[in-house]
Amino acid sequence: MKVCFVVGTLARGGAEKQLVFMLQALQKLGIESEVLCLTRGEPYEEEINDLGFQVRHVGASKNRLSRLANIVRALRESRPDIVQSSHFYTNLYAGAAGKLLRIPSIGAVRSDLIYEIQSHRVTGKLQVSLPDMLITNSDAAHRRLLERGLDPAKIEFVRNVVETKNGTKNGSSRRGLKILFVGRLDKNKRPERFVRLASILTEQFPHAELQFQIAGDGEKRFELETTAELLDLGSDKLTFLGDCADMHSVYAGADILVSTSEREGTPNVVLEAMAHGLPVVATAVGGTRDLVTDGRGLLVEPGDETALVKAAADLILNKDTRSRIGTEGLRYVRANHSLGALQKHLLKIYEGLSHRAEKLTVPVLKSERAE
Repeated sequence: MKVCFVVGTLARGGAEKQLVFMLQALQKLGIESEVLCLTRGEPYEEEINDLGFQVRHVGASKNRLSRLANIVRALRESRPDIVQSSHFYTNLYAGAAGKLLRIPSIGAVRSDLIYEIQSHRVTGKLQVSLPDMLITNSDAAHRRLLERGLDPAKIEFVRNVVETKNGTKNGSSRRGLKILFVGRLDKNKRPERFVRLASILTEQFPHAELQFQIAGDGEKRFELETTAELLDLGSDKLTFLGDCADMHSVYAGADILVSTSEREGTPNVVLEAMAHGLPVVATAVGGTRDLVTDGRGLLVEPGDETALVKAAADLILNKDTRSRIGTEGLRYVRANHSLGALQKHLLKIYEGLSHRAEKLTVPVLKSERAE
């Protein structure tokens, strides 16, 4: 079996990281894979090449028809059994190319579906309908697809995967606490909420030696740095780390993660923090509601910054609560978000999709013979 992935970007992000995990899972299963990417020279391209997979660039033109033609040519050359999209906006290419070449196709829904449809008003419906199957990474998106009337047999909820490190423990013997934000600095992640939180908590706990860190980059960085300066949050209080290649060290050095997103699918950041034993405060959006529950973290409504401050303050004041929540989160991630579980799930999906495709083509062949 061979699977060809169509991806929009290989920049550092949740969908891209999950693509790497999928490639690793298929490699362990002995399934051949390759990647067709619209962009060139981004961080995960090197990592994918190092794993032994080929990355082919098909996005030289910005024109959708030209890109589709490039993808069709590449698929004709590689002759995969399945073509799979890793981003919602590449569902169009994977689905259309699959239809043209009679290759089973899989699309991706990485957020809550509402955001995807709103962001792609012209092509949104095609992004959902063209692929033969859709993979979601949140139960919320799965439910919304069913509400839209999609056949349940064509939707699969596949949990995000995260690495866990043996012996990882929350906290250290140093003084003070490090409070961390991780994510792209854009309007959906709402990092300005974290900057305001840092200002309020610094004033509320003047002797706690709190340090705030923002790991990630994006279009809002200059605005955030300006706001931090206006709020008198110098580098001793709030540090902008930018994109970090070694996130393990960043998580290992932190004490609390705060997620302030307006929209999410199943956030890798929250899973990664939990995998490092960090207690999490997060906004109740998308798949975050399913992760940060049952004693595994503290949820607040996305517009309620007063509740966000209170939840973070509660963790600052209570070391035992931080430890208990961190331990529960780590236990949950190890049990539910492993690479082994992903391998089994993907194999089941691919075999089922291939079997359905064979059943659909058999009657056509018989009819042609009869004529």
